[in-house]
Amino acid sequence: MSAYLKKFIPFAILIAAILFSLNYVELYKPVMQFAWICYFLFFILSIATYYFSSKTMKGRFANFMNVFFAGIILKLIITGIVVVIYKTANPDTRASNFIVPFAIIYFSFLIFETLELVKLSKKTN
Repeated sequence: MSAYLKKFIPFAILIAAILFSLNYVELYKPVMQFAWICYFLFFILSIATYYFSSKTMKGRFANFMNVFFAGIILKLIITGIVVVIYKTANPDTRASNFIVPFAIIYFSFLIFETLELVKLSKKTN
C-alpha cells in the first residue's frame, strides 16, 4: 500500500494543481466547489478501491476482478448521486461548466488506479 501511496500522492497533487488552475477560468469558477467535492471523493474512493483490490489479489483472480468491478460500479453510482444532487441544488448551471472538471477528475483517477492495479496484478501473478 505504501508503494501505491508514494505514486498516488504526487498524482493527486498534480490533479489538484490542475483544478486550482481551472479556478482562474471564469467559466469554471461557479462549479469549483463541486469539483473539489468530487476530487476528495475520488481521492478517498481510489485509496479504498486499491486497498480492497490488492487484498483480494492474493487469492483467486476472479475475486480480484469482482472487487475491482464492484469498485468501479460503486464509484459510478456515488458520483451519479453527487451529480444529481449538485444539479438539483444548482439548476442554472450549464452542463459544460461542471462536466469538464468532473471528467478531468473521473478519468484521471480511473486511469491511474487501473494502471496501478494492472502493475500489481503482473507482479502478483
